[in-house]
Amino acid sequence: MNLKTMFGLGLISLGTVFAQEYVDASADTGTYSTTTAQSMSEQELQKQEEQAAASNDLTAPVPFVAPDIPKESKRSSFNSILHGKSYNMNSNMAAANNITLLLRYPNLFANRKFFYIEPTNEMGIVSLGSFFTAFDISKAPLDDGQLGRLTLGYAVPGFGFYLRAGLGRNRVSNDNAVQSTTNGGDDWAFAIAKGFMGYNLALEGDWLTKKNQVHLDPDAGNEVEQRYNSLSLNLNLTNAPTAKNFTWTAGVGFLNYLNEIEVEGEVDPASEPDSYWQIDPYVRGGVSVLENDNARVLIGVGGIFVYKHMDDPNDAFSITTILQPSMMGEVFIGEEKNFMFYGEAGYNWVVFSYNKDNETDVTTMVDQMFPVVASVGFRYQYKDFLAVELGLGDKLFTGAGNFFQADGTFIDFSAMIRF
Repeated sequence: MNLKTMFGLGLISLGTVFAQEYVDASADTGTYSTTTAQSMSEQELQKQEEQAAASNDLTAPVPFVAPDIPKESKRSSFNSILHGKSYNMNSNMAAANNITLLLRYPNLFANRKFFYIEPTNEMGIVSLGSFFTAFDISKAPLDDGQLGRLTLGYAVPGFGFYLRAGLGRNRVSNDNAVQSTTNGGDDWAFAIAKGFMGYNLALEGDWLTKKNQVHLDPDAGNEVEQRYNSLSLNLNLTNAPTAKNFTWTAGVGFLNYLNEIEVEGEVDPASEPDSYWQIDPYVRGGVSVLENDNARVLIGVGGIFVYKHMDDPNDAFSITTILQPSMMGEVFIGEEKNFMFYGEAGYNWVVFSYNKDNETDVTTMVDQMFPVVASVGFRYQYKDFLAVELGLGDKLFTGAGNFFQADGTFIDFSAMIRF
Protein backbone atom coordinates (compact mmCIF):
# COMPACT_ATOMS: atom_id res chain seq x y z
CA MET A 1 0.00 0.00 0.00
CA ASN A 2 1.50 3.35 -1.03
CA LEU A 3 1.65 6.51 1.02
CA LYS A 4 -1.25 8.25 -0.77
CA THR A 5 -3.58 5.31 -0.18
CA MET A 6 -2.69 5.18 3.54
CA PHE A 7 -3.19 8.93 3.86
CA GLY A 8 -6.66 8.75 2.22
CA LEU A 9 -7.80 5.94 4.49
CA GLY A 10 -6.61 7.90 7.50
CA LEU A 11 -8.68 10.96 6.50
CA ILE A 12 -11.81 8.82 6.06
CA SER A 13 -11.33 7.21 9.49
CA LEU A 14 -10.72 10.58 11.15
CA GLY A 15 -13.85 12.07 9.56
CA THR A 16 -15.94 9.15 10.77
CA VAL A 17 -14.68 9.61 14.35
CA PHE A 18 -15.47 13.37 14.34
CA ALA A 19 -18.95 12.76 12.95
CA GLN A 20 -19.65 10.19 15.68
CA GLU A 21 -18.36 12.60 18.36
CA TYR A 22 -20.60 15.34 17.00
CA VAL A 23 -23.70 13.15 17.22
CA ASP A 24 -22.75 12.05 20.76
CA ALA A 25 -22.16 15.66 21.84
CA SER A 26 -25.45 16.73 20.35
CA ALA A 27 -27.24 13.97 22.25
CA ASP A 28 -25.63 15.15 25.51
CA THR A 29 -26.72 18.75 24.99
CA GLY A 30 -30.19 17.82 23.80
CA THR A 31 -29.77 19.46 20.36
CA TYR A 32 -29.91 17.82 16.98
CA SER A 33 -29.26 19.02 13.48
CA THR A 34 -32.21 18.71 11.13
CA THR A 35 -29.95 16.93 8.65
CA THR A 36 -28.78 14.25 11.08
CA ALA A 37 -31.99 13.51 13.07
CA GLN A 38 -35.66 13.43 12.24
CA SER A 39 -38.86 13.15 14.25
CA MET A 40 -40.37 9.71 14.61
CA SER A 41 -43.26 10.69 12.30
CA GLU A 42 -40.87 11.88 9.59
CA GLN A 43 -38.74 8.74 9.85
CA GLU A 44 -41.76 6.45 9.61
CA LEU A 45 -43.21 8.45 6.73
CA GLN A 46 -39.89 8.35 4.82
CA LYS A 47 -39.57 4.62 5.44
CA GLN A 48 -43.09 3.96 4.20
CA GLU A 49 -42.49 6.12 1.11
CA GLU A 50 -39.32 4.13 0.31
CA GLN A 51 -41.17 0.86 0.76
CA ALA A 52 -43.99 2.01 -1.52
CA ALA A 53 -41.48 3.22 -4.15
CA ALA A 54 -39.67 -0.12 -4.07
CA SER A 55 -42.90 -2.05 -4.31
CA ASN A 56 -43.78 -3.73 -7.59
CA ASP A 57 -47.33 -2.48 -7.14
CA LEU A 58 -47.05 1.17 -8.12
CA THR A 59 -50.65 1.78 -7.03
CA ALA A 60 -49.97 0.89 -3.40
CA PRO A 61 -51.03 3.83 -1.24
CA VAL A 62 -48.55 5.63 1.00
CA PRO A 63 -50.00 5.68 4.55
CA PHE A 64 -50.18 9.06 6.23
CA VAL A 65 -48.58 9.38 9.66
CA ALA A 66 -50.57 11.93 11.64
CA PRO A 67 -48.37 14.23 13.74
CA ASP A 68 -48.69 13.81 17.47
CA ILE A 69 -50.01 17.23 18.48
CA PRO A 70 -51.06 17.32 22.15
CA LYS A 71 -54.39 18.98 22.84
CA GLU A 72 -54.20 21.61 25.52
CA SER A 73 -56.73 20.95 28.25
CA LYS A 74 -59.06 23.63 29.52
CA ARG A 75 -57.29 25.03 32.58
CA SER A 76 -57.00 21.96 34.83
CA SER A 77 -58.21 18.48 35.72
CA PHE A 78 -61.13 20.06 37.61
CA ASN A 79 -62.81 20.92 34.32
CA SER A 80 -62.71 17.34 33.04
CA ILE A 81 -65.43 16.39 35.55
CA LEU A 82 -69.14 16.43 34.71
CA HIS A 83 -71.24 17.38 37.75
CA GLY A 84 -74.88 17.27 38.75
CA LYS A 85 -77.16 20.22 39.47
CA SER A 86 -75.91 20.76 43.03
CA TYR A 87 -72.61 22.01 41.58
CA ASN A 88 -72.24 25.65 40.46
CA MET A 89 -75.61 26.98 41.56
CA ASN A 90 -74.42 30.55 40.92
CA SER A 91 -73.47 29.91 37.26
CA ASN A 92 -69.78 30.73 37.62
CA MET A 93 -68.51 30.51 34.04
CA ALA A 94 -65.01 29.32 35.07
CA ALA A 95 -66.39 26.21 36.81
CA ALA A 96 -66.63 22.72 35.32
CA ASN A 97 -69.63 21.58 33.27
CA ASN A 98 -72.77 20.39 34.99
CA ILE A 99 -75.99 18.85 33.69
CA THR A 100 -77.70 22.24 33.45
CA LEU A 101 -74.97 23.52 31.11
CA LEU A 102 -75.21 20.44 28.88
CA LEU A 103 -78.92 21.04 28.40
CA ARG A 104 -78.17 24.66 27.46
CA TYR A 105 -75.43 23.62 24.99
CA PRO A 106 -76.58 20.21 23.68
CA ASN A 107 -73.47 19.80 21.50
CA LEU A 108 -71.61 19.08 24.77
CA PHE A 109 -73.38 15.69 24.86
CA ALA A 110 -71.20 14.52 21.95
CA ASN A 111 -69.05 11.46 22.78
CA ARG A 112 -70.41 11.34 26.35
CA LYS A 113 -71.94 8.02 27.42
CA PHE A 114 -73.58 8.08 30.83
CA PHE A 115 -76.70 7.52 32.89
CA TYR A 116 -77.69 10.31 35.31
CA ILE A 117 -80.41 10.24 37.97
CA GLU A 118 -81.47 12.99 40.37
CA PRO A 119 -84.47 12.20 42.60
CA THR A 120 -84.71 15.58 44.31
CA ASN A 121 -85.13 17.48 41.04
CA GLU A 122 -87.04 14.61 39.44
CA MET A 123 -84.69 14.19 36.48
CA GLY A 124 -83.10 11.34 34.56
CA ILE A 125 -80.77 11.45 31.53
CA VAL A 126 -79.29 8.79 29.25
CA SER A 127 -76.61 9.77 26.74
CA LEU A 128 -75.35 7.25 24.15
CA GLY A 129 -72.53 9.41 22.80
CA SER A 130 -74.64 10.94 20.04
CA PHE A 131 -78.32 10.34 20.81
CA PHE A 132 -79.56 11.34 24.27
CA THR A 133 -82.85 11.50 26.12
CA ALA A 134 -84.06 13.05 29.38
CA PHE A 135 -87.07 12.83 31.68
CA ASP A 136 -87.86 15.84 33.86
CA ILE A 137 -90.67 18.16 34.97
CA SER A 138 -91.73 21.69 34.13
CA LYS A 139 -93.08 24.36 36.42
CA ALA A 140 -95.03 27.23 34.92
CA PRO A 141 -94.35 30.81 36.06
CA LEU A 142 -96.69 31.89 38.86
CA ASP A 143 -98.33 28.47 38.83
CA ASP A 144 -97.87 25.35 40.94
CA GLY A 145 -98.92 22.90 38.26
CA GLN A 146 -96.27 20.59 36.80
CA LEU A 147 -95.91 18.43 33.72
CA GLY A 148 -93.72 15.44 33.03
CA ARG A 149 -91.51 16.08 30.00
CA LEU A 150 -89.60 13.97 27.48
CA THR A 151 -86.46 15.26 25.76
CA LEU A 152 -84.92 13.71 22.64
CA GLY A 153 -81.66 15.03 21.19
CA TYR A 154 -78.70 14.39 18.96
CA ALA A 155 -75.12 15.67 19.23
CA VAL A 156 -71.86 15.44 17.33
CA PRO A 157 -68.66 17.39 18.07
CA GLY A 158 -69.46 21.02 17.34
CA PHE A 159 -73.23 20.64 16.88
CA GLY A 160 -76.23 19.44 18.87
CA PHE A 161 -79.96 19.95 19.31
CA TYR A 162 -82.95 18.60 21.22
CA LEU A 163 -86.74 18.73 21.22
CA ARG A 164 -88.77 18.52 24.42
CA ALA A 165 -92.47 18.05 25.08
CA GLY A 166 -94.79 17.78 28.06
CA LEU A 167 -98.44 17.06 27.25
CA GLY A 168 -101.65 16.97 29.26
CA ARG A 169 -105.36 17.11 28.40
CA ASN A 170 -108.56 16.63 30.40
CA ARG A 171 -111.57 18.04 28.61
CA VAL A 172 -114.89 18.27 30.46
CA SER A 173 -118.13 19.32 28.73
CA ASN A 174 -121.44 20.15 30.36
CA ASP A 175 -124.28 20.35 27.85
CA ASN A 176 -126.74 21.68 30.41
CA ALA A 177 -124.54 24.65 31.28
CA VAL A 178 -123.22 24.88 27.71
CA GLN A 179 -119.71 25.12 29.13
CA SER A 180 -116.50 23.26 28.41
CA THR A 181 -113.32 23.25 30.51
CA THR A 182 -109.89 22.03 29.47
CA ASN A 183 -107.52 21.02 32.26
CA GLY A 184 -103.96 20.22 31.37
CA GLY A 185 -101.54 22.04 29.14
CA ASP A 186 -98.62 21.76 26.79
CA ASP A 187 -94.94 22.50 27.17
CA TRP A 188 -92.90 22.51 23.94
CA ALA A 189 -89.21 23.38 23.92
CA PHE A 190 -86.09 23.18 21.80
CA ALA A 191 -82.37 24.00 21.98
CA ILE A 192 -79.68 24.11 19.31
CA ALA A 193 -75.96 24.77 19.77
CA LYS A 194 -73.11 25.21 17.31
CA GLY A 195 -69.38 25.49 17.95
CA PHE A 196 -67.25 27.65 15.67
CA MET A 197 -63.87 29.42 15.83
CA GLY A 198 -63.41 28.43 19.47
CA TYR A 199 -66.84 29.71 20.59
CA ASN A 200 -70.18 28.10 21.39
CA LEU A 201 -73.46 29.66 20.18
CA ALA A 202 -76.79 28.41 21.54
CA LEU A 203 -80.47 29.21 21.05
CA GLU A 204 -83.22 27.77 23.24
CA GLY A 205 -86.94 28.36 23.48
CA ASP A 206 -89.94 27.20 25.52
CA TRP A 207 -93.69 27.56 24.88
CA LEU A 208 -95.97 26.67 27.79
CA THR A 209 -99.77 26.85 28.01
CA LYS A 210 -101.91 27.05 31.12
CA LYS A 211 -103.69 24.20 32.82
CA ASN A 212 -107.18 25.76 32.82
CA GLN A 213 -109.04 27.20 29.86
CA VAL A 214 -112.80 27.86 30.15
CA HIS A 215 -115.18 28.55 27.27
CA LEU A 216 -118.83 29.61 27.72
CA ASP A 217 -121.14 29.27 24.73
CA PRO A 218 -122.41 32.64 23.47
CA ASP A 219 -126.02 31.31 23.62
CA ALA A 220 -125.68 30.99 27.39
CA GLY A 221 -124.46 34.54 27.87
CA ASN A 222 -121.24 36.36 27.26
CA GLU A 223 -118.48 34.43 25.56
CA VAL A 224 -115.67 34.08 28.11
CA GLU A 225 -112.20 32.73 27.42
CA GLN A 226 -109.38 32.38 29.92
CA ARG A 227 -105.92 32.26 28.36
CA TYR A 228 -102.55 31.50 29.87
CA ASN A 229 -99.25 30.94 28.10
CA SER A 230 -95.61 31.92 28.29
CA LEU A 231 -92.97 32.07 25.56
CA SER A 232 -89.29 32.32 26.48
CA LEU A 233 -86.27 32.59 24.18
CA ASN A 234 -82.57 32.76 25.01
CA LEU A 235 -79.61 33.38 22.72
CA ASN A 236 -76.07 33.27 24.10
CA LEU A 237 -72.41 33.04 23.07
CA THR A 238 -69.46 31.79 25.16
CA ASN A 239 -65.70 31.36 24.77
CA ALA A 240 -65.68 28.30 27.05
CA PRO A 241 -64.34 25.79 24.46
CA THR A 242 -61.01 27.64 24.13
CA ALA A 243 -60.88 29.67 27.37
CA LYS A 244 -57.59 29.50 29.25
CA ASN A 245 -58.50 31.08 32.58
CA PHE A 246 -61.11 33.81 32.04
CA THR A 247 -64.39 32.43 30.74
CA TRP A 248 -67.34 34.57 29.68
CA THR A 249 -70.78 34.30 28.16
CA ALA A 250 -73.00 37.03 26.72
CA GLY A 251 -76.62 36.73 25.69
CA VAL A 252 -80.13 38.05 25.69
CA GLY A 253 -83.36 36.57 26.99
CA PHE A 254 -86.97 37.30 26.05
CA LEU A 255 -90.14 36.37 27.93
CA ASN A 256 -93.77 36.95 26.97
CA TYR A 257 -96.18 36.03 29.76
CA LEU A 258 -99.92 36.08 29.08
CA ASN A 259 -102.56 35.61 31.77
CA GLU A 260 -105.90 37.20 30.98
CA ILE A 261 -109.64 36.71 30.66
CA GLU A 262 -111.47 37.86 27.55
CA VAL A 263 -115.20 38.71 27.57
CA GLU A 264 -116.72 39.06 24.10
CA GLY A 265 -113.23 39.37 22.64
CA GLU A 266 -112.17 42.15 24.99
CA VAL A 267 -109.88 41.85 28.00
CA ASP A 268 -111.90 42.15 31.19
CA PRO A 269 -110.43 45.03 33.27
CA ALA A 270 -111.98 43.55 36.42
CA SER A 271 -109.82 40.45 36.06
CA GLU A 272 -106.68 42.51 36.71
CA PRO A 273 -104.48 40.53 34.34
CA ASP A 274 -100.76 40.52 35.05
CA SER A 275 -99.62 39.93 31.47
CA TYR A 276 -96.26 41.37 30.48
CA TRP A 277 -93.22 40.99 28.24
CA GLN A 278 -89.61 41.56 29.13
CA ILE A 279 -86.17 41.54 27.54
CA ASP A 280 -82.97 41.04 29.51
CA PRO A 281 -79.49 41.21 27.96
CA TYR A 282 -76.81 39.76 30.25
CA VAL A 283 -73.11 38.96 30.57
CA ARG A 284 -71.33 36.53 32.91
CA GLY A 285 -67.69 35.85 33.62
CA GLY A 286 -65.49 33.72 35.84
CA VAL A 287 -61.79 33.42 36.60
CA SER A 288 -59.55 31.16 38.71
CA VAL A 289 -57.67 33.32 41.24
CA LEU A 290 -55.96 30.53 43.21
CA GLU A 291 -55.17 27.10 41.81
CA ASN A 292 -52.90 24.08 42.13
CA ASP A 293 -53.25 20.38 41.34
CA ASN A 294 -55.52 19.71 44.33
CA ALA A 295 -57.53 22.88 44.93
CA ARG A 296 -58.73 26.07 43.32
CA VAL A 297 -60.78 29.20 44.07
CA LEU A 298 -63.01 30.85 41.47
CA ILE A 299 -64.49 34.33 41.39
CA GLY A 300 -67.49 35.09 39.19
CA VAL A 301 -69.83 37.94 38.38
CA GLY A 302 -72.93 38.37 36.29
CA GLY A 303 -74.68 41.49 35.06
CA ILE A 304 -78.31 41.63 33.89
CA PHE A 305 -80.31 44.55 32.50
CA VAL A 306 -84.08 43.92 32.54
CA TYR A 307 -86.81 45.92 30.83
CA LYS A 308 -90.34 44.79 31.73
CA HIS A 309 -93.53 46.17 30.17
CA MET A 310 -97.02 45.44 31.49
CA ASP A 311 -99.64 44.80 28.81
CA ASP A 312 -103.04 46.53 28.54
CA PRO A 313 -105.10 47.48 30.40
CA ASN A 314 -102.21 48.17 32.77
CA ASP A 315 -99.88 50.97 31.81
CA ALA A 316 -96.64 50.34 33.66
CA PHE A 317 -93.01 49.45 33.07
CA SER A 318 -89.82 48.80 35.04
CA ILE A 319 -86.07 49.04 34.40
CA THR A 320 -83.74 46.98 36.58
CA THR A 321 -79.97 46.43 36.71
CA ILE A 322 -78.72 43.41 38.67
CA LEU A 323 -75.20 42.30 39.59
CA GLN A 324 -74.55 38.72 40.73
CA PRO A 325 -71.13 38.34 42.41
CA SER A 326 -70.10 34.87 43.54
CA MET A 327 -67.17 32.86 44.88
CA MET A 328 -66.48 29.15 44.69
CA GLY A 329 -63.88 26.72 46.03
CA GLU A 330 -63.23 23.05 45.29
CA VAL A 331 -60.61 20.61 46.51
CA PHE A 332 -59.62 16.99 45.85
CA ILE A 333 -59.12 14.83 48.94
CA GLY A 334 -56.88 11.77 48.90
CA GLU A 335 -54.10 10.61 46.63
CA GLU A 336 -56.52 8.93 44.22
CA LYS A 337 -58.55 12.16 43.89
CA ASN A 338 -61.77 10.18 44.14
CA PHE A 339 -63.29 12.45 46.79
CA MET A 340 -64.08 16.12 46.23
CA PHE A 341 -65.48 18.93 48.35
CA TYR A 342 -66.94 22.09 46.81
CA GLY A 343 -68.65 25.15 48.25
CA GLU A 344 -69.96 28.43 46.89
CA ALA A 345 -71.67 31.65 47.88
CA GLY A 346 -73.29 34.46 45.96
CA TYR A 347 -76.17 36.91 45.97
CA ASN A 348 -78.27 39.23 43.80
CA TRP A 349 -77.56 42.94 44.07
CA VAL A 350 -80.27 45.13 42.57
CA VAL A 351 -78.09 48.11 41.82
CA PHE A 352 -80.95 50.14 40.38
CA SER A 353 -84.64 49.48 39.82
CA TYR A 354 -87.10 52.05 38.46
CA ASN A 355 -90.81 51.18 38.38
CA LYS A 356 -93.40 53.51 36.86
CA ASP A 357 -97.20 53.05 36.99
CA ASN A 358 -98.74 55.63 34.70
CA GLU A 359 -102.30 54.88 35.82
CA THR A 360 -101.70 55.59 39.51
CA ASP A 361 -98.78 57.94 38.81
CA VAL A 362 -96.68 56.03 41.33
CA THR A 363 -92.91 55.78 40.90
CA THR A 364 -90.71 53.37 42.87
CA MET A 365 -86.92 53.30 42.99
CA VAL A 366 -85.09 50.45 44.69
CA ASP A 367 -81.50 49.36 45.34
CA GLN A 368 -80.89 46.33 47.52
CA MET A 369 -78.44 43.51 48.19
CA PHE A 370 -80.46 40.37 48.73
CA PRO A 371 -79.44 37.61 51.21
CA VAL A 372 -76.43 35.47 50.40
CA VAL A 373 -77.06 32.07 48.83
CA ALA A 374 -74.58 29.50 50.15
CA SER A 375 -74.15 25.77 49.51
CA VAL A 376 -71.67 22.95 50.00
CA GLY A 377 -71.31 19.72 48.08
CA PHE A 378 -69.46 16.42 48.22
CA ARG A 379 -68.54 14.15 45.34
CA TYR A 380 -67.29 10.59 45.49
CA GLN A 381 -66.07 8.74 42.40
CA TYR A 382 -65.55 4.99 42.34
CA LYS A 383 -62.91 4.09 39.76
CA ASP A 384 -63.87 5.65 36.43
CA PHE A 385 -67.52 4.74 36.03
CA LEU A 386 -69.56 5.68 39.11
CA ALA A 387 -69.95 9.06 40.83
CA VAL A 388 -72.39 10.30 43.45
CA GLU A 389 -72.93 13.89 44.64
CA LEU A 390 -74.64 15.34 47.69
CA GLY A 391 -75.38 19.04 48.02
CA LEU A 392 -76.59 21.05 51.01
CA GLY A 393 -77.62 24.68 50.91
CA ASP A 394 -79.87 27.44 52.15
CA LYS A 395 -82.56 29.46 50.34
CA LEU A 396 -81.83 27.95 46.95
CA PHE A 397 -85.03 26.10 46.14
CA THR A 398 -88.65 26.90 46.86
CA GLY A 399 -90.12 23.94 45.00
CA ALA A 400 -88.83 20.49 44.12
CA GLY A 401 -85.89 19.49 46.26
CA ASN A 402 -86.72 21.83 49.15
CA PHE A 403 -87.03 19.53 52.15
CA PHE A 404 -87.25 22.15 54.89
CA GLN A 405 -89.71 24.86 53.87
CA ALA A 406 -89.38 26.82 57.11
CA ASP A 407 -85.82 28.03 56.62
CA GLY A 408 -85.31 27.31 52.92
CA THR A 409 -82.71 24.60 53.49
CA PHE A 410 -82.40 22.05 50.71
CA ILE A 411 -80.69 18.76 50.08
CA ASP A 412 -79.79 17.49 46.64
CA PHE A 413 -78.60 14.01 45.68
CA SER A 414 -77.58 12.65 42.28
CA ALA A 415 -75.70 9.70 40.81
CA MET A 416 -73.98 9.14 37.48
CA ILE A 417 -72.75 5.98 35.75
CA ARG A 418 -70.30 6.52 32.90
CA PHE A 419 -69.38 4.15 30.10
